[in-house]
Amino acid sequence: MNSSDGKKRMNVEGEDRLSSLPDDLIYKILSFIGIEYVVQTSVLSSRWRFIWTSMPYLDFSMERIYHPHKFSKFIIHFFSSRNNQTEVSSIKLSFHEVDNQDIDVFVQQIMEYAFSHNIQQLNVACLFHEFGVEFPHFLSSSRSLKHLSVTKEHVSATPYLKTYVVKAPSTWEFPALTTLYLHDITLCCDENTDKCIDLFSKCANLKNLTIKSCYMGVKVLSI
Repeated sequence: MNSSDGKKRMNVEGEDRLSSLPDDLIYKILSFIGIEYVVQTSVLSSRWRFIWTSMPYLDFSMERIYHPHKFSKFIIHFFSSRNNQTEVSSIKLSFHEVDNQDIDVFVQQIMEYAFSHNIQQLNVACLFHEFGVEFPHFLSSSRSLKHLSVTKEHVSATPYLKTYVVKAPSTWEFPALTTLYLHDITLCCDENTDKCIDLFSKCANLKNLTIKSCYMGVKVLSI
């Protein structure tokens, strides 16, 4: 091997190939880690400084929130600094709530932002010790949401936890929804609904429906 070959190999080995990738591919790679770590990549170089502000895939999965106030400040900073021209393709929410109703507020804020930025896929997995969290009604009018999954996280050491509460009107709209997965949640009526609900009659594009191990707090659920 001559000296020019060695020099060429050294240049290739020293090249930052990750930073040279197109933004869309970097977004896909970063979608596999929590959003708090994505934000931290801004210190790597000038190339990475603002990558996180246009991430279309947001993962807010956390096993446990020890400092709700700190997390609240992070949510405010994240959404106020994000590029509002960028739509949200998907959001993952996974919270381990420990005797703190503020989690309900965080979930509401994140879902409202997702709704206003044309979210297409939403996965919610929550674990609660004391409180159920009401699923926001406004999402059912989303004209962009195609895939929705709502489940309860399971921990073998704490099998008797309350489930995620979905208070339903008489029908859901979900005009674009094609896939709905409900697992181990409580489905009940709101105060304006009788005991017979026909949730899916207006979900014109629904193709895949899974209702697994759910508690039905209604007399009749019509499908």
